[in-house]
Amino acid sequence: MDMSTNLGEAVVCLTPELPPAVILAGGLGTRLRPLVSDRPKAMAEVAGKPFLVHQLQWLHTNRVRSVILCVGYRGEQIIDYLGDGSRFGLMLTYSWEYSPLGTAGALAQALDLLPEEFLVVNGDTYTALPLRPLWEAHHSRAALATLAVAPARDSDAVGSIELDSDCRVVSFREKRPGARLVSMGIYATSRELIEAISTDRPCSLENDVFPHASGLYAYLSDALFIDIGTPAGYLAADLYLRRLEL
Repeated sequence: MDMSTNLGEAVVCLTPELPPAVILAGGLGTRLRPLVSDRPKAMAEVAGKPFLVHQLQWLHTNRVRSVILCVGYRGEQIIDYLGDGSRFGLMLTYSWEYSPLGTAGALAQALDLLPEEFLVVNGDTYTALPLRPLWEAHHSRAALATLAVAPARDSDAVGSIELDSDCRVVSFREKRPGARLVSMGIYATSRELIEAISTDRPCSLENDVFPHASGLYAYLSDALFIDIGTPAGYLAADLYLRRLEL
């Protein structure tokens, strides 16, 4: 009997599941249209499979078992392909945006489906970030929201963030060339942040909510992340994931 394999399986079983995750997959994907024009951005084929499948596999590896997908533009393609999520070891539910609501508006639209605490992932972010340390950091500070933050790797980074010595976010600007720290598009948060958001007009987490929120903290990580929402990012993610599979 392979005792090491049995021990590894036992450790996984004893590791608590993480709370549900919300994937924001309703965007129009206009920046990616030159390469992907017949499907929603989150269904763009990356290394031989829809990008959302890579995200779902990453969430499953991180002990997430329930996922809410906020869908909009050509969202029926996402629902038809993923179904109830059982083949990925997940339970999937869907929230529709019948008109574009932005990242915050999409969460407000899904409010009735949201638990008290949950994770949020942008539908165009690839990363290998371990989620449990992010969640534990979020709880250790009793934060309203905790953002996964990484050092900027290029001069045109977006999501510029400034922190104090306790990793409290003191400034959040969505676009700022020359930024040192940037948002990875992954958050731990709760219904409290979402309940005050209106669905009467499009609303952005990055532009309309985070810059004015208190109790916002950052979890610093050097994990790789790639925004597939641009042609350069899409091609970079495809190349990276193909190399991983060699």
